[in-house]
Amino acid sequence: MTATPMGADHLPRMNGFPAPRRLRLALLDDHEVVRRGTALHLSGDLRFDIIASHGCSDDLLCSLQATHVDVAIIDLTLARGDLGGIALVARLCREFPRTPLLAFATLSPTTNLNSLIDAGLSGFVSKAEPLPALSDAIVRVSQGLTRVPPDVRLAGDRGELSRNEREVLGLLLEGLTVSEIALRRHRSIKTVSTQKVAVLRKLGLRSDVEIYALRERLETP
Repeated sequence: MTATPMGADHLPRMNGFPAPRRLRLALLDDHEVVRRGTALHLSGDLRFDIIASHGCSDDLLCSLQATHVDVAIIDLTLARGDLGGIALVARLCREFPRTPLLAFATLSPTTNLNSLIDAGLSGFVSKAEPLPALSDAIVRVSQGLTRVPPDVRLAGDRGELSRNEREVLGLLLEGLTVSEIALRRHRSIKTVSTQKVAVLRKLGLRSDVEIYALRERLETP
C-alpha cells in the first residue's frame, strides 16, 4: 500500500469531503470566570480552535505577535490601568490590521458603537445575548462582515463635515488645542469650540482621547 502524504490538501474528511479549517481564536477578558466560560462554550464547537486566552492586553499583544489568529474576541473594559474601549481597539488594529476584532462586552448607554466600528472593530456581541450569538458572530466577522446586536442600529449619515470643521479636525489630529487652533485660524475660542463640538457629534466621538485614537488609526499604513 502506498502511503498518502499529509499536507494542506489532506484535512480531516467529513462525509467524503475535506472538513473546513477551524477558525483560530484569541480571547481577552480580565474576569477569569468569563474567560473560562467563554472558552468552554467555544471549545465545544468544531468550527473553533482557541489559540490564546489572556486577562490583560499586553499578554494578548504578545500572543498575536507570535502567532496568527482568525478572530480576536475582546472585552472592552479591562482592569484598572489597562487599555480599554476605543484605545484598545485602535492599538490592536494598528498592530494587527488583518485580525478581525469582535467585542464580547456589556452594552451600556455610554457604549459608542459607531466610534468603535470607525476605529476598526469588526463586531459586537453583548454579554446579555445568548451564547450561540457569539459563535455566529465569530463566523460572520471572520468573513469580513460587521456584526452588531439585533436591537442596535448604527448611525447612518451623521452629517458631512463643513470645510471649516474639516480644517478644525485636521488641526485637532495634529494635537493642537482649541486655543491654539483659534490663534492659528484667527477665530474666537468660542467659534472653534462650537466647531469642535460639531466634529465630535458628526463623527460619533465623545472626547479628546477618542480623537487621538482616531489619529493613530488614520496613521496606520
